[in-house]
Amino acid sequence: MTPADRAAIQIYRSGNKLPLYSSTFASNTELLANWNLVSDDIQWGDYQSCRRPGNVETSATGLRLKTLVATDCHHKWSTDSIISKAKYGPYGFFEATMKIADIKGMNNAFWMTTENNPEAGDHFEIDASEVQFPSYDHIGLQQYPAKGNNSVKHSGMGWGANFADNLSSGFHDYGVLWTPTEMVFEIDGEPVAAVVTNNSVRNPTDVALSTALIYAGIPDHPEGHDMLVQSVRIFALQK
Repeated sequence: MTPADRAAIQIYRSGNKLPLYSSTFASNTELLANWNLVSDDIQWGDYQSCRRPGNVETSATGLRLKTLVATDCHHKWSTDSIISKAKYGPYGFFEATMKIADIKGMNNAFWMTTENNPEAGDHFEIDASEVQFPSYDHIGLQQYPAKGNNSVKHSGMGWGANFADNLSSGFHDYGVLWTPTEMVFEIDGEPVAAVVTNNSVRNPTDVALSTALIYAGIPDHPEGHDMLVQSVRIFALQK
């Protein structure tokens, strides 16, 4: 990461540039107009998760992704995920202001999935943040084959960022600056990881916010320990 990376990120965080889309999640009407609420029940090896639309709550203080005792899942608890109806990019600056759940075992995530690249037969998952209580953030870029394409194998890379602060004690900004040549991942405006992409990630993407109890250390009663999202901002790439 370089001073140029910090300066590039600051262009979008300064408030001087209008976003393509932003939300403070104060309105349920606005949420339903712009986001799909996920309902699933996943059992994939050690990965087990159940998400339900009823776990989403909007308010004047933002979005709450609630953790509830499950009544219709294989899993003991349900969490939730929302995915944007619109596609953005390729390229731009994507940032969310979040307060993670204050328990172990939770994946507090802000991430994107690109459309398939018909030329290469692949698509990408961009993990702007997968935060774990109390002070760890996993950042990653995953390549997946397009459906039916056996010539591309799943591959990926990831980085871990450890912090002195308890990230559940307040709101923090998590984001990624995506250009044709690279991705720079940031927390509170400070670059923490970067990857050179050489224009391999070049298709529009959706945007997702989600929680899932998938890591070790889940307490006996995780219900009531929720992730909060104060806002999301999506910018076109500065020319």
